[in-house]
Amino acid sequence: MRRESSRLRRHAQSLEDALGELAQWEGAEADAVRPAIAASLGAFRAMALLLDEAGAALQRYATDLAEGHELGRRAELRVESAGLLLDGTRVIEPWGPASGQESERRRGQVPDVQARVDLATAHIGRARGRLAREMTRLSQAFSTPSVDGPLVSVVPVPTR
Repeated sequence: MRRESSRLRRHAQSLEDALGELAQWEGAEADAVRPAIAASLGAFRAMALLLDEAGAALQRYATDLAEGHELGRRAELRVESAGLLLDGTRVIEPWGPASGQESERRRGQVPDVQARVDLATAHIGRARGRLAREMTRLSQAFSTPSVDGPLVSVVPVPTR
């Protein structure tokens, strides 16, 4: 998306250059083309901005996801080292025989280990929520009439 945003910005610059060259042309044909080029320029810039924002949101989500994955990996290691198990995102004691002392040790570690698992889970949840809100906002922006229609009207090119 960010690459496409850059490409659209280059096209917008080409349109801006064309509009600058068109400024020296006179007559009805030139006057007819100027608004179409100006509208296309505005639409290109708006679309480039939206694509860049969408790409940035996805990059932030990828970073958040990587951080969440690392938090989850560390939480899993903590679960294993404590001799506990994960049932989804819930830390539980394993089934089977254990001494009273071992059982008490495990039970005492559950709250701390569960807090680590919850931290990783919450981190991912917040990242998903931010991404969902941003994508909803951008979806609405992409569907506005200014971006909905064709970018360039078909207008005859003026002769010099």
